[in-house]
Amino acid sequence: MLYQARHRSYKKKTDYKPLVFFLLAIVLGGIAFFFRQDIRNVFAGDRRLLLEKERKILQSGILKSDPKENEIKEFRSLAKDFASANPKDGISYHYLALSSYYEFLLLGFRFDSGTLTKIAYTGFDEFLSEDSSYLPLIEDSYRNALRAEAVDPEFAEHTDNRYLISFGEAIRQKLSRSALNKLLISIDPQKLSPELKIGYAWVCLLGSSLSGNTDFLKSTLSREEVSGALLLSRREADFLTALSEFRAGQYVSSLASLRRVRNENVDFLTGSSRILEAKIFYYQNLPPRALSLLEEYYPTAGDRREEILRLAREIVGKHPNLKTKLPLEE
Repeated sequence: MLYQARHRSYKKKTDYKPLVFFLLAIVLGGIAFFFRQDIRNVFAGDRRLLLEKERKILQSGILKSDPKENEIKEFRSLAKDFASANPKDGISYHYLALSSYYEFLLLGFRFDSGTLTKIAYTGFDEFLSEDSSYLPLIEDSYRNALRAEAVDPEFAEHTDNRYLISFGEAIRQKLSRSALNKLLISIDPQKLSPELKIGYAWVCLLGSSLSGNTDFLKSTLSREEVSGALLLSRREADFLTALSEFRAGQYVSSLASLRRVRNENVDFLTGSSRILEAKIFYYQNLPPRALSLLEEYYPTAGDRREEILRLAREIVGKHPNLKTKLPLEE
C-alpha cells in the first residue's frame, strides 16, 4: 500500500482502562462477598459503641428523674438502624426493648412510693384505665426483650433483658403472680444497669405485695442498696407488708401492720387501711364488725365513699339479715 507523504495512520489505540476497572470491581466485590460478615462486624461494632455512648448520656437524666426527649429519640433512631443492619443479633432487639422502656419513662411515669402504694392496693387495671398510653410502649419493650432471648439463647441470662421482661409481665398481668415473683427473684440487682435499679426495686415490692410473697417483700425492704432509692416511709413499708400478708391469708399479722399505718390524717394510706381492715373482718366471718368499720369511716371518706358502698353491698348481699346505716340504694 502506498501512503501519501506526511500521512498519519488513524488506527485507534486499544484502551485497557475500562477492563482494568471492571476486573478490579470484580475482585473487590469478591473480597466483600467472602469477608462480608467481617466487614459488617466492623461497622456493627462502631454502631454498638455509639449506642452505648448515647446510653451513658441519657442514663444521667434518667437517674435524676429528668429524662431528655432528644437523647431518648436519638437512642431510638440508633437502635433502629443497628437492628436493621443486624437482624440476627439478640443485642439488636435488646436495644429496641431499652429504647421503648426509655420512651415509657418519657411519658412521665415515675417509680415513686406514692404510685407504688396505690397500684399495690388497686392493681394495674385502675391505673391503666386512667391512662392507657403506657401500654403500647411496654408491649413493644416486652416483645423485643423476648425476641432478644429467642434470637440469642445467651440473653436468657442477661440481667437487664430479664428485668425488661419482668417489668412487662408486671404491667401486662398475664403471668401468674407466683411466676412473676420467681422471675424477679432470679435477677441479681447488683448486675443491673444503674438506670434500671429503681424500677427493679419498685417491681419487686409491687409484685410481692400483690402475690403475698411477704418474705421476698421484707427481704427487698431490708436491702437499702435495692429499695433505698424509692425513699419509702415507715408507714408505706408497713402498708405494703399488710397488703402482702392480707393476700397470703395471714389476717392477724396483716391487721397488726395496718394499725401501724393509720393516723389522724385521712390520707390514702389511712383510708385504704380502714377498708382493708373491714375486708379482713368480713373474710373472717365477722360481717357486723366489718360493716361497723365502714360506717365509722364513711362520713370522712370523701372520694372513697363509692368503694365503701361497693364492699358494704357485697357484705349485705351475702348476709341479707344485716342492717346498716350506709346508703346502699344510692
